Amino acid sequence: MNRTITAAAASAALLTVLTASPAQARFAGSLGDLGSSAPPPGKLYNRNGVTKIAAGVTNVGRGAFAPAVSWSARAKSGAPVTGRRCGIEITFPGKRWPMYLSKDCQGSASFPRRTYRSPGKYTITVQDRVSGQLAITSFVVQEAPVPVG
Repeated sequence: MNRTITAAAASAALLTVLTASPAQARFAGSLGDLGSSAPPPGKLYNRNGVTKIAAGVTNVGRGAFAPAVSWSARAKSGAPVTGRRCGIEITFPGKRWPMYLSKDCQGSASFPRRTYRSPGKYTITVQDRVSGQLAITSFVVQEAPVPVG
């Protein structure tokens, strides 16, 4: 059974890549203004400088989609912030509490066993608790259209 995914993302620097056959990707419009963004790196309440959070889903085959997330903290100079002074929390659809936590200021995580196959709308939330930086990615899994021919 083929599934199609539609993704809608709201983040200052969000990268969502969806590929593979026979699934198709269709991106929806913005979720709207979710509030003001975090202060620039180095300002009060943004000591770790997380400036980029990318969240998305990948087609892992047979109409199943799995989440993947990456994040990067940068200093005012643009240099990567290293160490474990961040507070990344990833919350998956259907869960009330974060299911993945990291203190690393540079990193990525993929979740090939957490797949979404059933038609419906899903939302993945990623937040750095230190800087307040937030990324929300919504996607819709739907039946793929059957080609006529």
